[in-house]
Amino acid sequence: MGRRSCFAWLGVALLWASEVSALELGGFTLDTGSPDALCPELEATRAIVARRLGSLVVEGRKGWLARYTIGHAPAGNPRDFVRLELFDPDGRVELRRDLPIEGDSCRTMSEVIALVLDRYFRGLVAHDAAEQVPQAPVATAPPRGDLVSRRPAPSARVRPPARAFAPSGRGPRLSAEYAAALAQPLLGLRVSAGLGPNFEAALGLRWALTSEAESEPRGARVEASTATSRASLGWRLALPPGLLHLGPALSVAVQRATTRGLQFQTDRTRAWWMAGIEAGFVVPIGHQLFIEGASSLDFVLPGTAGQLLIDNREVLSPHTVVPGWALGFGYVWGE
Repeated sequence: MGRRSCFAWLGVALLWASEVSALELGGFTLDTGSPDALCPELEATRAIVARRLGSLVVEGRKGWLARYTIGHAPAGNPRDFVRLELFDPDGRVELRRDLPIEGDSCRTMSEVIALVLDRYFRGLVAHDAAEQVPQAPVATAPPRGDLVSRRPAPSARVRPPARAFAPSGRGPRLSAEYAAALAQPLLGLRVSAGLGPNFEAALGLRWALTSEAESEPRGARVEASTATSRASLGWRLALPPGLLHLGPALSVAVQRATTRGLQFQTDRTRAWWMAGIEAGFVVPIGHQLFIEGASSLDFVLPGTAGQLLIDNREVLSPHTVVPGWALGFGYVWGE
């Protein structure tokens, strides 16, 4: 009997010591609602949480209680998860998170639980410090329960947040565009890239969807198809909800002409240069997607345009001033 009494008193002493130890650690308790589920294991999780969280100092004998429970969903995503709940000393639920289980190790899940709890308590400290800054007197203090709804929820997994397309970034943009120069419709491709925070360069190729044509009184006819290469340098300004760019542009147009109704049918190629100004506006419409509208005014450089002649008479002479516009849809890299 003496030996049994010794063991009994030893057990009581150990339980009392553990109670005192838990109280000295600041009144924080971690428990599980699924004790038979060994992943994550309770004692290992307690040790990881204690190393990361440290100790909490609370008033009174009651402290904070955290409980995690393994859950399963027959449908939806995620199918398997760990539900983590945190109760304040008054028994109110201050935090509830469903942490997905995606093949990670048990230790990783324990570290995720420790991370969520640590972020929550650090957020409480930051919030209380902000409230201590001198402000105009208020009638009543907000209830503690509102902290959960006002403060951003901590991420369950340590991964970089998804970034939406920021049009002021330096990532190159690629777009397909429909354009028009005077009354001629064009289809093209355009690529743009940032040059530092305030400038960007762009290069585009456009093909005419229709041919230019001109007839002579004696029945001769000339038809010409045109392709244009365009380069621009723009100053840009972030102007919500998008990005404005404005700057000079330089273009070269190459035209292939075919004559019909002559005794000798000939094909000729000519080119001319244009310089002008271009303004555009880029608006994001989703993650890494955007639409872009632009307008331009180009001037043919004197002496750069080749001639097309029929019986020593020039035909299809280039316009001196070429107004245009473009509408594009594209994708941006590196955002």
